[in-house]
Amino acid sequence: MAINLQQISARLKFYMRIKELDVYQLSVLTQTEPALVGCIVQGEEYSMDDLLALLKQLPDLNSRWVIYGEGNVFKSSEQNQNPEGHLKKDRAAYLAEMQNLLQELDDIEKQRQQQSNLDQLRGRIRELTKHI
Repeated sequence: MAINLQQISARLKFYMRIKELDVYQLSVLTQTEPALVGCIVQGEEYSMDDLLALLKQLPDLNSRWVIYGEGNVFKSSEQNQNPEGHLKKDRAAYLAEMQNLLQELDDIEKQRQQQSNLDQLRGRIRELTKHI
């Protein structure tokens, strides 16, 4: 399975929206440098060790979902609630956020496919120009 930094970024942003966290709050919560959290959230280059260390500090977050898109956002439905047992937002708001995330992930996948097509065309052009 290929790991896509943009998809990881989109999933982590979705988690942050649900938990109502900004980059600084997430860095404090995970005891991670804000600059590193910013890199991860923006989908910039970082090591998988850094990502895993951050995810380890978020016990309610399903790391397989963040990295591969497999399973649910949260490890169990109980952990999807605040201490009082109520969701921070209503179900419709969560569904709208999920729809936005799915659209964003779909857009990222389309961009990746377009980039692959561009790379193939560039390679073909290089091959053809060799014969000129």
